[in-house]
Amino acid sequence: MTERPRKNQPAQFLSGWKEIANYLGKGVRTVQRYERQMGLPVRRPAAKPWGSVVATRAELDGWVSASPIRDAFQLSTNDSDRHYDSLSRDIRRGLEQMAKLRDQMFELRAEVRHSVQTLRNSVHELQGELNANVWRELREASPIDENEFDLLTLPGKYPKAS
Repeated sequence: MTERPRKNQPAQFLSGWKEIANYLGKGVRTVQRYERQMGLPVRRPAAKPWGSVVATRAELDGWVSASPIRDAFQLSTNDSDRHYDSLSRDIRRGLEQMAKLRDQMFELRAEVRHSVQTLRNSVHELQGELNANVWRELREASPIDENEFDLLTLPGKYPKAS
């Protein structure tokens, strides 16, 4: 059988926020803030950013004894301000790029509209020319007496297709 650690012997590992906070003489939320902002050495067995935590007394003692050095050199693992500044710069750049792309899209849309209108006008002109040529060919193929009424007699101009 394995022996359990005795109560009078301090355990090397501390399990959970309560034990870690009690060992450091702080509240649970304070210790959690220390982890986020100042790199308190805790480990998560499930390797997830949340959940249960464990820590060793030696690491916690080392972290506490390094506190004056951290304060003197303003060492911190909290890069959140720089991270947020970086994110805000990225967002601003993205918004500027989106505005630029939107303007380009409007310009392209106007060019496409103009091109479609020009194409439509060209097709209408071609239809008019084709109609004129077809009827001219029909007249030349069967000459019609101008005084005679014929169903093939055409008015001067047909409307273009719309």
